[in-house]
Formats: sequence, C-alpha cells, structure tokens
Amino acid sequence: MPRRSNATGYTGVRQCPSGAFYAEIRSGPEQIHLGTYETAHEVSRAYDAVAWRLGRPCSQMNFQDVWTRVQAEDLAPPPRLITAEERRRHKALQRRLYHAVEDERLMEEWKRRFPEDVQAMRAFYVEHKGVRKASRVARRIDKAERRAFILAQEAGPQTISDNDDRWMDLFSPTPVSDTTVSAGSDWSD
Repeated sequence: MPRRSNATGYTGVRQCPSGAFYAEIRSGPEQIHLGTYETAHEVSRAYDAVAWRLGRPCSQMNFQDVWTRVQAEDLAPPPRLITAEERRRHKALQRRLYHAVEDERLMEEWKRRFPEDVQAMRAFYVEHKGVRKASRVARRIDKAERRAFILAQEAGPQTISDNDDRWMDLFSPTPVSDTTVSAGSDWSD
C-alpha cells in the first residue's frame, strides 16, 4: 500500500498557518520536532538527515538521491529561528563570527604591512619560550632536591666512619673516586 502524501508532498512535513514549514519524526514512543523552515524542500532535507540517523530505510526518505548519512546532513539546512531568545543568540553568534573574521583579515594586513614587527614578535615568543622552559627545569630540579632532602630526613641520620672516602667527596669539587694518585705523590705535605 503506498504511503499517503500530505499537502506539502513530503513525508513528515507540515505547513504552519503562518506559511512556514515544520517537520516531526517518530522514534518509538517519542516525537522529535525538527524545527521550522522557510520552504518545504528545506524541511524535507532536514527530515531525511534525521531519518538517516535513526536508521530508517531509503523507502521512507523524501529524496532518493542521498546515499550516506553525512551527505544527508550536508544537504540539510539549519532551522529557522523562531523565538526572540534564539534570534538574540544567533545574532550574538553572528556578531562574534564577524569580529573573528575581521580580526583575521586585519592581522593578515598587519603582517603584510609590518613584517619587521612580525619578526620581532616571533623572536620575543621564541625567547619567552626558552625562559619558560628554563624556569620549568629549575623548578623541577628544585622540587627533586627538596624531595631528596625530605626522604633523607625521614631515613634518619647516617654516619660515615673516619677513614671513609666519602668525607673527601663531601668537601671536594671532584670526588676522590674520580682522581688518580700517581706513584710519586705524597699526601703528607
């Protein structure tokens, strides 16, 4: 039995008294409202995108020229803004987008007109990155030294005997184990 077509000629599409079109689709017991659009064609594309997401067969789609979910979503337009809150949010988003695009355009022009400033800025950030890296390394070393000191304190005092070579290691810039004593040298000066 063929599906019954409504006045718009598209599945799931209805026309509002205001002349706008809206769509809804059922998923089990839930009815999903897809929004309001200017034309029946736009809303039927949105219907197909949601139908693909819900895993509906191609026979339930409005258009048979779509073969993937991604293709259906690319063809579906965004819904028309209905409430004042949605319009306000959309306008703010468009304003932010405009400012971001304008900032990018002005930055490109600045780079083109003042290449020496761009080089100076890059040099500053390279130097700044080096300073930050050195600072991080110094903090890590300091933290490791403090941790080692705390662990040594927790371990308790350790004693070194009088004839131990570690005494020389404590007060000499080069450890005794690294120095070689020649046969003719005398330590009893």
